[in-house]
Amino acid sequence: MRRVGIKQTVWVGLLFIVMAAVIAACGGRTENHSSAAGERPASGEKPETKIFKAENGEVEIPANPQRIVAIQFAGDLLALGVKPVGVGSLVLNNSEHLKDELAGVADVGDVSVEKVLELAPDLIIVPSYLPPEVTEKLGKIAPAVALPWGGFAGADPLEEVRTFGRMLGKEKEAEAWIARYKEKAEQAKQKLAGVIGPGETAASYEIWAKNLWIWDKNQRAGYNLFTMLGLTEPDKVKKDVFEPGKSRDISQEVLPDYAADHMFVTVYQEDGGAERAKELMDNPLWKSLPAVKNNRVYLLNLKQFWFSDGLSLEKQLDILTETILFRKSK
Repeated sequence: MRRVGIKQTVWVGLLFIVMAAVIAACGGRTENHSSAAGERPASGEKPETKIFKAENGEVEIPANPQRIVAIQFAGDLLALGVKPVGVGSLVLNNSEHLKDELAGVADVGDVSVEKVLELAPDLIIVPSYLPPEVTEKLGKIAPAVALPWGGFAGADPLEEVRTFGRMLGKEKEAEAWIARYKEKAEQAKQKLAGVIGPGETAASYEIWAKNLWIWDKNQRAGYNLFTMLGLTEPDKVKKDVFEPGKSRDISQEVLPDYAADHMFVTVYQEDGGAERAKELMDNPLWKSLPAVKNNRVYLLNLKQFWFSDGLSLEKQLDILTETILFRKSK
C-alpha cells in the first residue's frame, strides 16, 4: 500500500479549509440578499427604520411596518392597499361603506391603551387632536405618529394620502390611487353634465338636535362636490363658510339666505337629531326653499359621509353620482 507523505497531508488539509471558507461566504451572501429583499431580519437583528416628521415631532418608525394600529385614517391606508390590525371605534361605528375592507380589524376603542398593547403593533397612527399624554402612552408601545385629521384640520385629502405614501414607502401606490380617483371624477362630471347646470349652486348641510350646520368645502360631501366635481356654492356660503374655512352653525330662520339650488343633507340622528330633522322638514320655511320645490334635496347617509379620507372619498363620489342621476330620472 502506498503511504501518503506529510506534504500531501498538509495540502489536502489546506484544500478542505479553503472549500469550507468559500461555502461559508456563499451562505452569508445568500442570507444578506434575502434580508434586503424585505424578509423578516434574523432574531436579534434590529429592523430598518427611518425618521418621519409628524405633528408630535420627529419619530423613528419602521421602514416597513407590518402591524399598524390607526385610530383614524383607515380610508387612507386602504387606498394604499394596507389593512391595519386595529382602528378606533369611531371609524368602525361610522364607516358603513368600509365594512368589507375592515372585516376582522380589531376595535381599540376611543382609545384603549390596553387594547392597543394586546395587538403588539409596530406602528401607531393617531389624530393630532388626541391628548398628548395619550399619544405619549401609546408611544411606549410602538412608535406613535400624530397627524392632522382630515377636513376638520383643514388638510387636503389628496395630500393626506400622499403623506401616508411617504410614511409607508408607498409613494407609487399613492399616486396610482390619486390618478384613479381623479379619472373617476372626470367620468362623473361627464355623466352629470346638464343635470346640474353651470349657473346652479350646491351646498352640504347637516341637521343635529340643536344645530343646523353648513359644512365647509372639505367636509362631508364637500370635497367631492366642489373640488372634484367643480360645483359652485351660493355667494353667502362662500363668504361666510368657505372663505373662513370653518363650518357654520346657523339658525333655522336664516336658512333661506344660505340655501343652494341643490342641497345635500345629512342628519346626526342621535340625541334627538332625527326628530329635529322631521320637524324642520315639516316646517313651511323648509318647504318654501327652491331646492325642496324642485325636488333637489339629496338625503345622504351620514355613516357613508362621516370621513374624508382616501377610499371613503372614492366610494362617496360613486354614491353622489348615482344619487344625483337617480333623482334626475324620477
